[in-house]
Amino acid sequence: MHRTLFVGLVLAAAAAPLAAQDPVDARIDSIFRAFQDPNGPGCALGVAVDGRTRLERAWGLADVERRVANTPATILEAGSVSKQFTAAAVLLLAKDGKLSLDDDVRRWMPELPDYGSRITLRHLLHHTSGLRDWGSIAGIAGWPRNTRALSHAHVLAIISRVRELNFPPGTEYDYSNSNYNLLSMVVERASSTSFPEFTRQRLFTPLAMTSTSWRDDAMRIVPGRALSYSRAGGSAGAWQSERAIENIFGNCCLLTTVGDLLKWNAAFDSTRLGGDGFRAEQERQGVLTNGRTISYAAGLFVGTWRGQRYVSHGGATAGYRAYTVRYPAARVSVAVLCNAGPANAEELGDAVAGLFLTFDTTVSAAAPPSPPSPPPVRASVPPEALADKAGLYRNRRSMQAQRFVLRDGRLETEQGVELVPESATRFAAAQGGNRVLFERRRDGRYDLRIVTPAGDTVPADPVAPADTSRAALTALIGTYVSDEADMTATIEADTAAGGGGGGGGGLVARRAPDTRVRLRPIYRDGFASPAGVFVFTRDARGRVTGLLLTAPRVRNLRFRRSG
Repeated sequence: MHRTLFVGLVLAAAAAPLAAQDPVDARIDSIFRAFQDPNGPGCALGVAVDGRTRLERAWGLADVERRVANTPATILEAGSVSKQFTAAAVLLLAKDGKLSLDDDVRRWMPELPDYGSRITLRHLLHHTSGLRDWGSIAGIAGWPRNTRALSHAHVLAIISRVRELNFPPGTEYDYSNSNYNLLSMVVERASSTSFPEFTRQRLFTPLAMTSTSWRDDAMRIVPGRALSYSRAGGSAGAWQSERAIENIFGNCCLLTTVGDLLKWNAAFDSTRLGGDGFRAEQERQGVLTNGRTISYAAGLFVGTWRGQRYVSHGGATAGYRAYTVRYPAARVSVAVLCNAGPANAEELGDAVAGLFLTFDTTVSAAAPPSPPSPPPVRASVPPEALADKAGLYRNRRSMQAQRFVLRDGRLETEQGVELVPESATRFAAAQGGNRVLFERRRDGRYDLRIVTPAGDTVPADPVAPADTSRAALTALIGTYVSDEADMTATIEADTAAGGGGGGGGGLVARRAPDTRVRLRPIYRDGFASPAGVFVFTRDARGRVTGLLLTAPRVRNLRFRRSG
């Protein structure tokens, strides 16, 4: 959750009694001031306290061209807030005995390849499956989200082409929409009912969510729906329409109102949804194979802020922004829906929630969300135990590079953060709380494990410096094909940079029809770019055989060299 606005607008005011402050409505208007432009899009807000709606407000226009105002009853898209509804549908079917959370996903989706590791529905619920995000793959192929009218048939085709996982199931958390698109398909197959119809019967109708449905048909007329907008050319640009045209659901694309979202949140504070134990099951946080508990439950994030436990989720689709948060002990519930792309719905919702919460004043506003690491105790180590660890390393998840240098007898990152020695092989970052564990290899170099305060462990390995000679760059020029992304990339000399070799030259990656991205060398055979990190692969004889592309939510997407 984002807390900047929450802290800046709320915490200072929360110290004094509410009666001594400006009226709540006035303070809420202040929070949403940026979205009260009479000529631009805006937001809708709902707040419930003790199970009863405290207020519903709206600002800005639902349709800028026709000058139709947003109201609390305006229907907007909820983005990934939708995931909790998909999770609830799966949990209801589990309670019905129609499926088990420990089912192999291939029991229900045999179209998926055998990844060599069993992926369960529970892995999908917690984003611990290792499945690559289908939307990221589509973007790599040249069709970013909402540039094609995709259906679930397209989504399944993309996921089914992928032959490798980002990581072994259960070992990591990595948010991927593929998980929740697949879960909605599982619901359909296990219930023998369309997903929109199943959720209507089991969720929306029983809870009187009369304005809620799915964007399963982007061409369907939805009376009262707001259009969505973004800024052209950045924050100061003119408003432009940004349309959601995909016919998909489960991961996103719930059409709803703030009032209906408050009804949904209220159902979690009772047994109306699923009966006894259902809420606890949906709020049960995932546990990795190493025993570490993650913040993600079943379509929900769970955490604590200044002594108050919260359950939340944010969302973004096209120019829509959304956020719901519940503070169960305080019985405070907030829903924010916006049709303005620049809106940070999470910060807005947190700022509003703070007006209705009593905080534990013994908990610092600046307290980190994860347990603090113990402070480093500096050990005395010989100079050579520092010097032999300097060098260039590669993060094995992001494939980005980090250089450690020796300055004035201290081991530091290139950015100047000291790695304080706790032993000859264990170091603590002077800022951020990470530990760096060095493991000596047979060749005398070191592999790394970077351990975060939350207990996550990220591997890294040593790499050679970039070779930007003409011969080295020329060897990489060629055509590369990804069967998983169903696309071809051409690596060419960057003629704009002075040619295809040393002396100011470089490389570009080109994708038809007109996409060109420059490749910036970061280590031998590794290049950073706006599209991600390209790492060229070689055979035992040193010949270039392909490349791996790592981008957000996709690791090491494989391309084979074809020319």
